[in-house]
Amino acid sequence: MTKSKADLIYDTVNDLVADFLYYDRQEDEELPYGEIQKAIVAEDVSVEQIVNWFEAKLCEGLQG
Repeated sequence: MTKSKADLIYDTVNDLVADFLYYDRQEDEELPYGEIQKAIVAEDVSVEQIVNWFEAKLCEGLQG
């Protein structure tokens, strides 16, 4: 069965989150694995801020 475009986009977003929180953090010296979660717990940044930044950049990308 062929996936819908929405399903394919959902899967891609899922991959982006896994990369953002885990895979891209494994060898990142400035922001290693777990640091984003720690920053949220320490209230240095909020999930809402991260979502808003992503939304803003997505909207920018879609316009250009």
